[in-house]
Amino acid sequence: MTAGWPHDFALGVRLAVGGGRTSWTRLALGTVGIGLATALLLLFASFGNVMARMDARVNAGLTDTTVISGVSPTQYLSADITYRGVPLTGAYLHGTGPNSPVPPGIGALPGPNEAVLSPALADLLRSDAGLRSRFPQQVVGTIGVAGLRGPADLAFYVGVGPLPTSGAEATNASDVYAFGAPPGQHSTDPTLLVVAAVGGVALLIPILIFVAVSSRIAGAQRDRRLAALRLAGAGDRQVRRIAAAESLVSAATGLVLGALVFLGLRQLAPRFDMLGWSFFTEDIVPDPLLTALIVLLVPTLAVGTALFALRGVIIEPLGVVREARPVRRRLWWRVAPIALGLVLLLVVQPGHGVATGWWIAIVVIGATSLMVGVPAILPWLLERLVDRIRGGAPSWQLAIRRLQLDSGTPARVVAGVAVVLASAVTMQLMLASATNRYDLSTVASGEEWVSVFSTAAAAGQVTADLAKVPAAKRVDQVQQVDADHQHTVSTASCATITRTLPVSHCVDGDSFLVNVAGTTDPANPGDIWQLTGRHRGSEKIAYTVPNLTPVTTPMRVPPGPYIGAGVVLTPAAAAQTTLPVDRQALTYVLTDAAQADAGDQIAAALAGLTWQVYVSITGSAALSAGQDTFVVVRGALLVASLFTLLLAGISMLVLALEQIRERRRPLAMLAAAGVPRSALARSLLWQTAVPVVLAVVVAVGIGVGLAGLVLRTAGLTLRIDWSMIGAFAGATVVLVLLVTAMTLPTLRGVTRMSSLRTE
Repeated sequence: MTAGWPHDFALGVRLAVGGGRTSWTRLALGTVGIGLATALLLLFASFGNVMARMDARVNAGLTDTTVISGVSPTQYLSADITYRGVPLTGAYLHGTGPNSPVPPGIGALPGPNEAVLSPALADLLRSDAGLRSRFPQQVVGTIGVAGLRGPADLAFYVGVGPLPTSGAEATNASDVYAFGAPPGQHSTDPTLLVVAAVGGVALLIPILIFVAVSSRIAGAQRDRRLAALRLAGAGDRQVRRIAAAESLVSAATGLVLGALVFLGLRQLAPRFDMLGWSFFTEDIVPDPLLTALIVLLVPTLAVGTALFALRGVIIEPLGVVREARPVRRRLWWRVAPIALGLVLLLVVQPGHGVATGWWIAIVVIGATSLMVGVPAILPWLLERLVDRIRGGAPSWQLAIRRLQLDSGTPARVVAGVAVVLASAVTMQLMLASATNRYDLSTVASGEEWVSVFSTAAAAGQVTADLAKVPAAKRVDQVQQVDADHQHTVSTASCATITRTLPVSHCVDGDSFLVNVAGTTDPANPGDIWQLTGRHRGSEKIAYTVPNLTPVTTPMRVPPGPYIGAGVVLTPAAAAQTTLPVDRQALTYVLTDAAQADAGDQIAAALAGLTWQVYVSITGSAALSAGQDTFVVVRGALLVASLFTLLLAGISMLVLALEQIRERRRPLAMLAAAGVPRSALARSLLWQTAVPVVLAVVVAVGIGVGLAGLVLRTAGLTLRIDWSMIGAFAGATVVLVLLVTAMTLPTLRGVTRMSSLRTE
């Protein structure tokens, strides 16, 4: 049997698509596996375009306060709020002339008492009467795509009259002469860039492993077909070309299926709100170069894996001969990626070059090398481990003997689990260690407080409105002005003073000099301070600290009423003191825990004051840009890790089912010889569990070590969260149990007596 490449290729295609039920099953499994991996790769390839387009829209909405001659500025005051713990972003706007700039996404500035809402917020407003009370203005339009980060954004613009810039009602409104900023003006924290980059690479490795495993499904049956071709006269090189063509068919159909799945997910994207982020369909476009790389990489990986699997197989006309004892795996090249990663991460000095491109590149390459070392070292470790195991129950011996005969395939499959687990441990430890930087921790307290920030002119109305709210149990108000870098001059009632400071007696007209215990720069009588109001252009007033009743208070952290170090005046004493009129009023409200949505009740009661108040609900205040990015990165990587772990579980299930089918005759013979099916089921459990347990140990070790090394380069301290590590390890164990349980029906079928029949 002699033929050229075209004939061999055509024969391989015919065997893949027309070889009967077995070939169809193998083609279907391979297509589904490669298709899922391709869809994920295309999603990864779209990430750059998604972020670039989202960043472009966000940058287009940034304010530019540079004075432009001939342009009447737009007064802009940020107005981010929360509703039932959900952040709503927006601003109060007032145009000072006919050519005042307009934010992207709206055609014209809303007039006084008018609002323009995003489509998602408008839909929510129609279905939620409680939220409607927060927007008493008339809704006159919706924000277009150009003004939104994503379709699920809850955003608004509210039109108001002129915003005061001086006096008791002074605001920090900005005079905006244009909207839009050049890309890259606001850089992301380099630590988050490293976490995201390392996480993306680590999540791609299991996907590529899945592609390789999918291309080796039903390998034993394929080898028997190739032996039949050898009997018909095909040469050794011919059968390898035929095997490559079979794998290429699965790769091609997998690419088509993956593209269809990707297109389907792309159309559904606007319907989902993932971790507060949503995506327009037109944003999800794969990068052309990455798409071409995927189209070339997937078939190459599939064909290369199939040919690599035949390296230790001798296909003869009368059967397939495998080396009786495989050559022991070499260690040196498996350790090389780990050694390279360690060298790169140890070379970088702590804090040196942070935020530079070279630092990020070195850290990412070093971390990736360590991740690549996980699937490289696992087969060697598993081989050495099972070679040293002796004895045990029959089910245990069956599993260990099977692993001794072929430890490479199980190790390669669980390598995907190990990489996911190692990357998850690394990323979560890095993010946990960076939590302090973003101050996302909450203060343990049995009380629920709401803080209201307002102008001094609105302070009385705030108190009057809060008196009508059933959920407001207690109200404490403090007005303050800054005196220097750590002292303030505060005004509060005697009731608030006695509840907040260690003061037993107070009457209106008293004043106190407050210092915090342990401070290195206390306030002293005779100090001269420069008092400044809340407005950045406020005039400074010289103030000499009088000889007042001294009070020492311990360090205290909100929530709850807070009076800082400095001078504290009662209202009568404040009336006799010259203070800036644009003081900031802070009203602390103790809420009734029995009242549902107490914070939202308070915010709704104060909604009529619009720009004069800002309500901060403890634990759900709007996040800063850095905090928002931190939360999104942390949540996205967690979801991606769990999803990729599920993909690795599918790999294990496919492999387990395929091994049962390939070993149906030995399993049927064992059952016929009296081995209970329960013992066979336990052997399948051990056969999966042993590699997984080893993978968990290796993954946790590399994950903790990698997190420590990367954090060292960023100058951060490693904080090990064992509960998180235990949760991921537990999820892996549950995955093994689920895979074993799903193989039991197939095991029951192959151990019937009919499986002993032969032709």
